[in-house]
Amino acid sequence: MLITCLDDDPRVEPLLRRMLGRIGHTFRFNSSISAFKAELSEQPPDLVLLDLGLGQETGVDVIHWLAENNIRQPLVLISGRGDGLLDTTRRIANSRGIPIRGIINKARLASELPALLDDLESMPLMPEADAPEQDEAAPDPAPRSSTPPPQLDAALLQSLVTKGDKDTLVPYLQPIVSLADGSLRGAEVLARLRLPDGSMLDASNFIALAENQDLLYSITESLFRTVVAHRTRLSALNFDFLAVNLSAGCLRDQRTISLVRALISTLNTLCEVQVEITETAVSRSPQQIQSLAARLKLAGTRLVIDDFGTGYSSMRALAELPFEILKIDLSFVSEMFDSPKSLQLLRAIIGFGRNLDLQLVAEGVETEAQREVLVSEGVPLAQGYLFGEPMPISRFIQRFSNDPLQAGINHLSTAL
Repeated sequence: MLITCLDDDPRVEPLLRRMLGRIGHTFRFNSSISAFKAELSEQPPDLVLLDLGLGQETGVDVIHWLAENNIRQPLVLISGRGDGLLDTTRRIANSRGIPIRGIINKARLASELPALLDDLESMPLMPEADAPEQDEAAPDPAPRSSTPPPQLDAALLQSLVTKGDKDTLVPYLQPIVSLADGSLRGAEVLARLRLPDGSMLDASNFIALAENQDLLYSITESLFRTVVAHRTRLSALNFDFLAVNLSAGCLRDQRTISLVRALISTLNTLCEVQVEITETAVSRSPQQIQSLAARLKLAGTRLVIDDFGTGYSSMRALAELPFEILKIDLSFVSEMFDSPKSLQLLRAIIGFGRNLDLQLVAEGVETEAQREVLVSEGVPLAQGYLFGEPMPISRFIQRFSNDPLQAGINHLSTAL
């Protein structure tokens, strides 16, 4: 492997040259950014070790230069200025589409770099595409597709929702399982909108528009009605709870109380009803939502704080509202192996929830390695593609109705 290092500290060169030569890599060293840029265009290396502190022009500037020139050069970030700076710079690079293959504090360079290079040699260094990192998660896990979503305007959405066609607003269910054995414990209801051409939009592509058009209550009412229509078939699942989402617009609508009460009354012999509220929704109308949340709790539901940690009001929301369940946002799960800081932050959230006696649910679990960490940290429940994608109610019932425990275990075994 051809490895180039850009670092203005000449003491790093002999250390790296000995280390990389001993394990069979070709090594180049640059202390000048201009020389590095020229060399990069003439003979691109397989990997660049990029120091962040390069003087007046920094490693962050180099990352922006790479992005502006559409050079998708794989990097390993190195710095002696702390893991926090490394982690922030990794996020900057990911947001600009620059592939980061690792971050290493200079104090641990000699011990961590050889192991990192061993891991990298078993995988391609230059993938066809690295998706930029998103600052905020989508409202719900969307179907995986490279096809851009169809266009939806206000007039079309208004027409579809007010028409009241039962096949237009479709509830999907995503399983929530026991992390220990994959057994089904509950499900989250996620909204899908069927367009006239038959294509399906997930909530992230129409909820904001629906809120602007004052359609959120109608959408929620339609979804609840369809779920209730499947009540008899859902009873075969023998699961513990069904979680529904209430957006900020619904939380400001006093009719929502009656809607949730009706759902609880209809499903009371089948399962518990949980109401998920994002901290973003709480921050918009805190006093109004306090009253509504208390009424929801008195109606017999359990409250879930969703997307925990993605905004700046999480602590205040937990202090002011009667939440019993904390959903760890998928961004913390997906990033747990990106840096020591990311893993420690995940552990801090888990410890925080446990100290407040909140039930914990991890979102976005996609790999066995993630599952193992969460199990070791004592997180009991999870949802994510490792256990099952969002699916129509009929398919969900077909998968889990015969034996919910065995269906979960089989699905987990297949994923592994």
